[in-house]
Amino acid sequence: MRILIVDDTYFMRELISESLQERGFRELTQAANGEEALSALSDKHYDLIVTDWNMPKVDGVELIKKMKREPAYSHIKIIMLTGDTSPEKVQQMSQLGVNAYISKPFTPESLSDLVVKLA
Repeated sequence: MRILIVDDTYFMRELISESLQERGFRELTQAANGEEALSALSDKHYDLIVTDWNMPKVDGVELIKKMKREPAYSHIKIIMLTGDTSPEKVQQMSQLGVNAYISKPFTPESLSDLVVKLA
């Protein structure tokens, strides 16, 4: 399974990567924002994207909207990382086609469990 990790915080990307590697996932790519993620998507096939909501340049919402316009990306599952799980945000994620979300702060184990569940 190829996973793209998108977060503007280097520490968060590394934490997620290490957690997923401990669970046996090896094909991991990191991007610091949605712009970098879109570039990575054009270079390689991914099965899952773990993306933060709030990022500079292209945020998680815009990333997903741009992905949904491309049929080649329709199979990719999406986990959204967010600090805001208000009913409005949850509804927006549902409308965007997000497969799952996890609220910050979270434990690396809870995220890797969610990835395993979607794998």
